Amino acid sequence: MGKRIAIVLVVLLIAGVAVLGYFLHQGREGLSADPFKVIQPDACIIVETTDLQSLLNSVTSGQGLFSEIEKIKEFTGFSTRLKFLADQVNNPAFKKLAQEGPALISFHPSNDSGLQPFLSKAISGELRLRHIKDAFVASGISGINELILSGKKVLYIPFIRNNLSDTAFITTIPGLLICSTSSELIKKVRNQYSPGPDIRAVPGFSRILLSSGKKEDKLFIVFSNLDGVTDRIFRQGGASLSDRISKLGVCAGGDIFINPDGVSLSGYTESTDPSEIMYKYKTVQPAEFRTSRVLPAETALFESIAFSPERQSGNIPASTPDIIVNMAARLRPFLGSEITKAYIAIRNNPFTDNSLVIYELKDRAQCENIFLESMKSKIMTSYFHPDDQTNIPVYFTGTPGLISVLKPGFAQGFSDSWYTFFDNYMITGSSDVTVSRFLYENILNKTLVNDVQYRDFERTLPTRAGYLFYCVPSQILDYLSLYFNEDIIKGLRSNKSSVNKIKCIGFQLAPINGMVYNSLSLRYRDEVMEESPTEWETLLDTTAAIKPFFFTNHNTGAKEIFIQDVKNNAYLINAAGRVLWKVPLKEKIVGSVYMIDYYRNGKYQILFSGRENLHLLDRNGNYVERYPVKLRSPATNSLALFDYDNNGTYRLAISGEDRKIYLYDKSGSVVKGWEPFRTPGTVTTEADFYRVSGKDFIVVADEYSIYFLDRSGNIRIRPKDEVTKAKGSTLRLAPGSAPFLVCTSPDGTIQYIYFDGEVRKFSLRKFSFDHSFDFFDVDGDGLGEYVFIDKGVLYLYDQDRQEMFARDFSSDKLGGPINFIFSSSDRKIGVFDMNKNLIYLVDSKGEIMNGFPLKGASMFSIGKLRSGNEWNLIVGGTDRFLYNYKLDTNLK
Repeated sequence: MGKRIAIVLVVLLIAGVAVLGYFLHQGREGLSADPFKVIQPDACIIVETTDLQSLLNSVTSGQGLFSEIEKIKEFTGFSTRLKFLADQVNNPAFKKLAQEGPALISFHPSNDSGLQPFLSKAISGELRLRHIKDAFVASGISGINELILSGKKVLYIPFIRNNLSDTAFITTIPGLLICSTSSELIKKVRNQYSPGPDIRAVPGFSRILLSSGKKEDKLFIVFSNLDGVTDRIFRQGGASLSDRISKLGVCAGGDIFINPDGVSLSGYTESTDPSEIMYKYKTVQPAEFRTSRVLPAETALFESIAFSPERQSGNIPASTPDIIVNMAARLRPFLGSEITKAYIAIRNNPFTDNSLVIYELKDRAQCENIFLESMKSKIMTSYFHPDDQTNIPVYFTGTPGLISVLKPGFAQGFSDSWYTFFDNYMITGSSDVTVSRFLYENILNKTLVNDVQYRDFERTLPTRAGYLFYCVPSQILDYLSLYFNEDIIKGLRSNKSSVNKIKCIGFQLAPINGMVYNSLSLRYRDEVMEESPTEWETLLDTTAAIKPFFFTNHNTGAKEIFIQDVKNNAYLINAAGRVLWKVPLKEKIVGSVYMIDYYRNGKYQILFSGRENLHLLDRNGNYVERYPVKLRSPATNSLALFDYDNNGTYRLAISGEDRKIYLYDKSGSVVKGWEPFRTPGTVTTEADFYRVSGKDFIVVADEYSIYFLDRSGNIRIRPKDEVTKAKGSTLRLAPGSAPFLVCTSPDGTIQYIYFDGEVRKFSLRKFSFDHSFDFFDVDGDGLGEYVFIDKGVLYLYDQDRQEMFARDFSSDKLGGPINFIFSSSDRKIGVFDMNKNLIYLVDSKGEIMNGFPLKGASMFSIGKLRSGNEWNLIVGGTDRFLYNYKLDTNLK
């Protein structure tokens, strides 16, 4: 029900602001009248502002939510009037009028169940109607006419702008300027001005008015006056929803805050009759709702209420089976203080099947036993089984109705035939798919409380409440179609790109001072990126800090993912996305991660290095004997792993701050017979090992040269010409009858270095010192291509040194290139835009692959998590989640 109220309020607010067009501004000296005294008691909605000029400028600035409204054709009239008014208020001719003073914009029912606008504004007692007319004329407005209404002169101005026709009627009452697009409202105010009651005669309105802020813009709603007005919003047969809105309470008011991130309202609702919906919230004990800890991040809408299990409220439907009524009675003593109903956005699942009701429990074990005993004759049990270690029972009863007994009227039409128990909650659902999705997202810790968007919204509302509503408008259009009329739904769908920019809408109620305190928050984002279709997302403590590594489970042969976050926690995650273990490390992993068989028994371990230590973890996250091993000198580069003869006799090469190249064996001992080679400069890139013509070469590079060493650490060959490897260049082997190494120098010159010391150089173009380079067979023709990234541009050159493409990513910080081989003919270049947190796959023609770019905030890895032809891309996100994308490597 809160959802419907929130959306109706937003729609009415937008409609209200639309009629501001053609209204004037204010005077400062001698403000002598109260603008409320001409607001008739039948007003539905009232907007109060102490600075009309500032309010208008904030909603016509071309930024935030209202800039998006300008793009919607259904609001053409709104935008035209609003901008016209802003232009007039900012016109120098109105400076005498545009001074301090309150203004009210009220909306009144019309004969056609619409709303008529009315402006009441305090002005100087010296201001006359002719002064207002002169101001219009001075601003260039023509066609100003006069008529007599109720014996008083009134200005009326017909106008057409952008094919929109309307008329503004303007007059003055001592100390007040009044204006409307309805002559009947002007006439009515003139006739009843002196003795007639105003809006403050409505019971409770004055109390709401006194509780509002003094300087903020404000919004007031009189619910009983909405009777009949909201009928046109709902679909046929939904009139009861309109009735419920008019029976919410007496009236409500709140302060309005508008900024580029959205709109928020906070204030009070007055309810004096126990039959009013809001009345019960005056005595509800507010609580800090906790269900967001288990609600999936894909939750598109939810309502949570503070619940008193011992209280029976409402009538139980007569058709409810006795077995459900009896079970509810047994459950009540063990239920907690919160019930939530939720709608989950699940692709390709009928929206009518995507609902859940979640009960907080005092004693889960007791509740589960009661359920099993009560429903034993009806239960069919299946299991949620995402991986080999996880089996969670899911029960189907085929007998709905529990929520209609425990909380009648809270989830009408909900079929709660599926049950499961998780953590300290009982979950009932309308389908097995929805219940399973709830369980899976919790296993991955992908819940609302860990969602950046929800956390941002949550900060805008009080921490304790008796009622909480939350929705993502773009994800609930199908759901709304059950309630709102076809024209409204059609308008929302046709403007989906604008609706997508409303991140969420939320509403809270809490009892304070004998009234109900309410908060409404609408969050907006200017740029919207389509949600990337991940297979799963699993939560880390912080963002990923290294490139994900594919590790093989030696027990099952399945692939798992090793990752470290920025707090130096290391994780092993299985193919289903479940965290198998988390181990805190003392330092950040530097560079490459390796999988080795330390004991030569077919069981694998994870090897890597930090600045101070070598690390070796087994598959359970435990250190292998002697590890971590302290390095002889803090490392300046990444660990390199060599297995000369592929027999498990591993060698670990790493460079220290003392500029020596150290060689360790797999146990972490320095290799006997190795004489640490000392470089003139600092080695920052990983060492390489090559076997050419029966000879072994260990190759390292500093900022001065490239060094070819033998297994003892002695120089094996010296290049015959000066060679220097660029910081961002890889060192690749080009095979053939005369193999050579390929790399670039700091200025981008390509260098061929042969294993007899010969050097050949050539330049394709001038590159900056910060360029990146790789040599890789991108098109699968058996010949390597030259791949550069420089100043946001990806370049590819063929063996004939001809440019194959140059693709500009419009970013000054690109990571890569990374080479990926999917088959002999299917190869791609990976690029990471660090500024925009986007990742790309590009083919040999410079074309971006289908589905890219994808969200990603780290270097990424591609591999197969399961047997078959499907590839998975693993990357860290900005929101602490590790993403698993299932790839389609075809072109867009």
